[in-house]
Amino acid sequence: MLNRLYSLVCLFFPSAVLVFLLTGPHDSASALAWTFSLWLMVAADWLSPRITLKKTFKPLKAKLAQVSNRHFNGLLYALAVLQFSNIFFMLVYASQLQWQSSDEIITSLVNLVVLRILVGTSSGSSGIIVAHELIHRSSKVLQKVGRLLMCTVCYEHFVIAHKQGHHRRVSKPDDIATARSGEAFNAYCKRVYVEHWLYSWRYEMQRLAISNNPWQSKIFNNRVLQGLIIETIAVIAIIYFFGWLAAALFLYCAFAGVRLLEAINYFQHWGLGGQAHKALAWVNDSWLTHYALLGMSYHIEHHEQAAQHYQDIGYSEEGPKMPYGYFVMNLWVKLDNRSYQKMANRELERYASTQSS
Repeated sequence: MLNRLYSLVCLFFPSAVLVFLLTGPHDSASALAWTFSLWLMVAADWLSPRITLKKTFKPLKAKLAQVSNRHFNGLLYALAVLQFSNIFFMLVYASQLQWQSSDEIITSLVNLVVLRILVGTSSGSSGIIVAHELIHRSSKVLQKVGRLLMCTVCYEHFVIAHKQGHHRRVSKPDDIATARSGEAFNAYCKRVYVEHWLYSWRYEMQRLAISNNPWQSKIFNNRVLQGLIIETIAVIAIIYFFGWLAAALFLYCAFAGVRLLEAINYFQHWGLGGQAHKALAWVNDSWLTHYALLGMSYHIEHHEQAAQHYQDIGYSEEGPKMPYGYFVMNLWVKLDNRSYQKMANRELERYASTQSS
């Protein structure tokens, strides 16, 4: 019962974003005040209690497992609806901003900044994480919903790069998503944005065996192209129905969501490529992160058992340990990457010493 109650934490932030959108446009002061919901999550993550359980798997009776699955699936569906709703009402919100007077211009600019902060973060912390869970499901329908969620951040090709590339090569020197030792976050992003797309395109071309004649009819079975077409149609529709400003904001929030996704990839695997101890990911024991992000912080077990649903994945301490939860780590790698790398190198040395002793 308590676990079900705790798991509702994941609904707090995207729900707060939806309420902000439905009650706007706001004046400058109240719009800025709505960002408190995000800073509250960061503060709670900073002060979060630690998970101390060792690697355990507690089998559940079939009936209890079914109830747990229904509850968890309900959270996934609710978060998916919230993501689609937040994107739609963000577009409505942007189209209602006024620009006639200097006061209106200032107020509208403040609202745009807040929209980017709230919707961009929600897209990364809720929308993409739900998509990540769904693309690993066996159901073709749920996989398609996951792909559509990735289209809301214009990053649908990530599905191919993640499942076919990252999960097969995790923490190896040639894994695109494993940040190299000494690699700064901005350099990492510039590299993976390009390499993920190229890998996904090449994979699909090889899968369809059409490299010699890319314009034959089978090209439209290319899943990367399908995602690109959907994303392009979405942007054109947004321009038509909501205007250029809404379209620009949509793309900016998509970029923010993707940047948050890649920040998580960055600190989950930083410096692990080719290490002798072969750790799959960094350990994170933040209680808040675990429940707010649907158990994604149990990332080591996710790589060992990718087909397992998040609620069935166990906690593992078989890796170097992050000092804070994902909300804090996200800000740290972006705002002070140099000190983050110093900490990461010290922790890798500590972990390596425990493996050799």
